[in-house]
Amino acid sequence: MPGREKAQGREHAIGHPAVTDSQTGLANSLHFDLVYSYLFAGGNRGVSFSVMLISAGGEPSASGVRSLGEKIERTTRDSDLVAHLGGGRFVVLLLGTNLPGARVAADRLETALSGDGRATASIGLAVYSTDMSEPSELLESADKALSAAEAAGGGIEFGR
Repeated sequence: MPGREKAQGREHAIGHPAVTDSQTGLANSLHFDLVYSYLFAGGNRGVSFSVMLISAGGEPSASGVRSLGEKIERTTRDSDLVAHLGGGRFVVLLLGTNLPGARVAADRLETALSGDGRATASIGLAVYSTDMSEPSELLESADKALSAAEAAGGGIEFGR
């Protein structure tokens, strides 16, 4: 049963402490960096993807961060990577997702997060473009969009 062994190995790797955030059980920043670097390198071969940065705003409690992470993970697809970056900040890698698809994902997430009475979340989106030569360009674009959303008091903003 090689397929079963491979699936069990994958489950173990995903839950390994080196790549898992202890507070949320989600991927940590190391896990995100590894997957993101791999995706970025494949981007020039037609692999579309987007980055969504999410900020809960303020200083959420540990249980609030855990709850927020669970809600983000439930709202995204199985093929998306949800990672906790620290505090109330999360990142989602949306594999195979262009700008319209990223907008749909962000709208769905914003609706899910606003349903729990939480302050409006801020979401910054950026989509990979073949004219990006460095992995930092996409993340900086998403971060600028997140900053704009935070300055506006929440909502969704787009990077270049």
